[in-house]
Amino acid sequence: MDNRVIVDIERDGTPVTAIRLGLDEFGVPKHLLQGEKKEGIISDGSSIEPWYWDGFCTIDGWRYVYFDRCRIESIHSIATTHRHDALSIINKIAYALCHADSSFLDLSNGIFPLYRIYIYEGDKVLLLPPDLGDVVSIMIDEETKDRESTSLIQGKAEESFRLITEMAELMYYAAAGTLPFSRPEIKESGYKEIPLSLYATLPEKTDGFISFIFHARSREMRDITGNRNGAAALEWFLERSVGLEWTLGDISEEERVENVSKAEESKDAAAFLEQAGKTAKRNAFWRVKGTVITILAIAGVLLIAFLYSYISNLLKPPLTKDLDPVGIIYAVYDAQSNVDPQALDTAVKGDDLPQSMEVTNLFVTTRVRLAYESSDPAINVNDWIAQGKPAVPNNSYVYGVVVDSVEKTGENEYTAKGTWYVPFPYEETEEQEQPAAAGSVVYRYSVTQTFSFTWNNRGWWNITDSEITEYTALEPEPIEVYVPEGPALSAPIGI
Repeated sequence: MDNRVIVDIERDGTPVTAIRLGLDEFGVPKHLLQGEKKEGIISDGSSIEPWYWDGFCTIDGWRYVYFDRCRIESIHSIATTHRHDALSIINKIAYALCHADSSFLDLSNGIFPLYRIYIYEGDKVLLLPPDLGDVVSIMIDEETKDRESTSLIQGKAEESFRLITEMAELMYYAAAGTLPFSRPEIKESGYKEIPLSLYATLPEKTDGFISFIFHARSREMRDITGNRNGAAALEWFLERSVGLEWTLGDISEEERVENVSKAEESKDAAAFLEQAGKTAKRNAFWRVKGTVITILAIAGVLLIAFLYSYISNLLKPPLTKDLDPVGIIYAVYDAQSNVDPQALDTAVKGDDLPQSMEVTNLFVTTRVRLAYESSDPAINVNDWIAQGKPAVPNNSYVYGVVVDSVEKTGENEYTAKGTWYVPFPYEETEEQEQPAAAGSVVYRYSVTQTFSFTWNNRGWWNITDSEITEYTALEPEPIEVYVPEGPALSAPIGI
């Protein structure tokens, strides 16, 4: 179940430890690496201290993140080599989450992804910082991401109660060797997990504590959490779990797999899963029955095919579904700098972004130029700056945004400041109708833009409003050019 790879290597003669992230096919997304690195957290259950990562490297075609040499183990080892002290480790995780800053948690769907949690030096826990967590979520395979993030969501739990539910799921996982809600039939039948007693024997009070959390009513959840957020509500979990007995010993990975198979192949488990499957099918039928009958009555088979395609595209999660609001803002500016209108609007619900029309116009220009001249005239300003502002073809132009800062300014409100590089002036002049020819200048503006976000009930952030509140013209910057070899090419055409 656990496919994490942790290695000890040397970087420039210094011993370091590294965690494999994924295949190094596309590199690390640039927008995830801008700004200062954030601190991770090490917790011993009574205090927290900062932890820092150093950088990325590639080993045999795989991308790794590395940091000071230490001994770390996957959180999955609470079901094997750390099974004996699993409850203590889970309490340390809860303590760290309870005392971390809200900006550190970066909760998705109210839960904290397991790929940000490691056991540190045998008796502590390490929580990766949110910026590194974003990189991990982009680079790990989809199966692992689903198992260690979305599969942890107990769909009937109040959002402020979900971290408590997650801690109980880790207790269940340590005892059973499998997560309680990972099976589709379990989710679709009302999140009724296979009884823990079929996998392992825990003291009655401990088993009952886990079961209560999984099946608490909404009123009970609200009474427990009160007006506290999910992290603060973990105080309730810590107060009640610290006195529980944990009587399970360590096992090997092979024993874990064998125990899970033996339990799930038993008559009791087979009967439970069969009933869960029937309930899931029945729930699914009644959920879609009305829609299916209506479509069949109105339109027939051809219309069904059309609506299926249309609805699938409409409901398809945006590319930014795994990012927090700050990550989405950087993704927006990456799309703007790449002249990609589709990616620019991927997380937007409602009105278009202020820059959407500009990007769309430039996109049309680049596609026409690409068709006629087999060359893309748009040059990403961040790539241009990173390469030392080299000379560019005389038929090209530099465009994009250099982000200076992104700050939270209110409840789900953010303000971004940066320098916009454009091939035309924004003032009302005749020059506005045509991009500046490379070899002259690139126009620069200091821009402040606000963003409002809404967390939708499908599990990701959407931009619901955005406004450019301030822009100031800066001195245009000269660009050095050269004439490409081959047939002469025309100057940039108008938008």
